[in-house]
Amino acid sequence: MFFIFFELLSNMPELPEVEVVRSFLESRVIGKKILKVSTVNEKLRYKVPSNLNLSLKNLIITKILRRGKYLILFFRDSKLCLLIHLGMTGYFRLSDELVEKKHDHVIFFLTKKILIFNDIRKFGFIKIYCNNEIFLSSHLRNMGVEPLSKDFNLNYFNSFRKRAVDLKGLLMNQSFIAGLGNIYCSEILYDARLSPLRKINSLNNLEIRNIVKSTKKILKKAISFGGTTIKNFIVSEEKIGYFKNKLKVYSRDKKNCLRCLKGILIKKIRQNGRSTFFCEKCQK
Repeated sequence: MFFIFFELLSNMPELPEVEVVRSFLESRVIGKKILKVSTVNEKLRYKVPSNLNLSLKNLIITKILRRGKYLILFFRDSKLCLLIHLGMTGYFRLSDELVEKKHDHVIFFLTKKILIFNDIRKFGFIKIYCNNEIFLSSHLRNMGVEPLSKDFNLNYFNSFRKRAVDLKGLLMNQSFIAGLGNIYCSEILYDARLSPLRKINSLNNLEIRNIVKSTKKILKKAISFGGTTIKNFIVSEEKIGYFKNKLKVYSRDKKNCLRCLKGILIKKIRQNGRSTFFCEKCQK
């Protein structure tokens, strides 16, 4: 039995965690036919569609994309696709036989496999869309650029440069850049040596290039370690998901900065209602 399980934290899974889930599912369910879909509990963040089984029965999964913090499943010879958000505690369980657990909500009976969506806090959701409407949906249409794409560069950043907003606030804005949250914004700015309080209109080109470079670097590294908010990610008895052990600033308030001299402590402040962690000395 395989699990992708998210630890119960105040932070929702961010881009790296969702990408790990996408990769896991892609390697195991692509090409499999959905024989039946059973809804155990329809009361998620949005009500599970009543026609889920009727719409998906006998469809073959052909592709799984990630857009920001969302997953999108596409099917062979079908105009339908599935939009999934994990919420704060959503995870998928893949097994050879059905063993139901508390907080199981939707069960996908696949060819020789059973895929189960479990969500303790019920903030996740599953929706059906037409292929030509999915990226125009209210969830995706205003989403910003993918940070790992070539489109996230100096020129793109400069189009937002005149805004008098703080740096972390812009990075957290999903209409500017898709998939970043509290953890990775703090880590990215620490790596780029920039204060989260800096105003966008005060940045020079070199500093912006450093943000872009650090963003791609931190996200790729986090994905390679299986993400941060994952408690257990088990594949063939191999446990990964320990980028939380690589964090250099997030949740390290009152601890020594790993870059500065001893005695320089990481500071924690409240910024736009969220906790921000940074070093006042080396993040200018």
